Amino acid sequence: MSSSASPAASPHEAVSLPFRVRERVRWEDVDLAGIMRYSAYTRFHDVVEAELLRAAGWTAVTIVDRLGMWLPRRVLHLEYHAPALFDAELEARLWIASIGGPSLALAGELWSADAVTRHASWHLVLVCVDATSGAKRPVPDELARALAPFRMDAGTET
Repeated sequence: MSSSASPAASPHEAVSLPFRVRERVRWEDVDLAGIMRYSAYTRFHDVVEAELLRAAGWTAVTIVDRLGMWLPRRVLHLEYHAPALFDAELEARLWIASIGGPSLALAGELWSADAVTRHASWHLVLVCVDATSGAKRPVPDELARALAPFRMDAGTET
């Protein structure tokens, strides 16, 4: 797995957008015909999301430890454009579409490594909630600043 941004990117450091991670379609991702199962597409999103957070200087654990909050999923919209096959190298692309109130909106796409075929696209909304009470909280300024270099307008082409 590789990513296009260096770890702990700062707002002053140039970040190539969208953020990119390469990953292969694994055996557990496919059906008996060797075609990637619909449910496996979310694994690719999870990988690129975790790496984008890491590049911004955060992980799910540090968000809980330092900010006392979780980021549960509220919305997932996933479109399938073309099948992916076992062992294909794919490139998951992700960017922050918006930050506001208690929500972080992420958008992404899954492409063939040669950038010829778009396999899927998605939109995901995370909600900031207090780790103890579960009550919604605004996105902390510290987290919003760290994610700012990864922000693209929702309508931007990749």
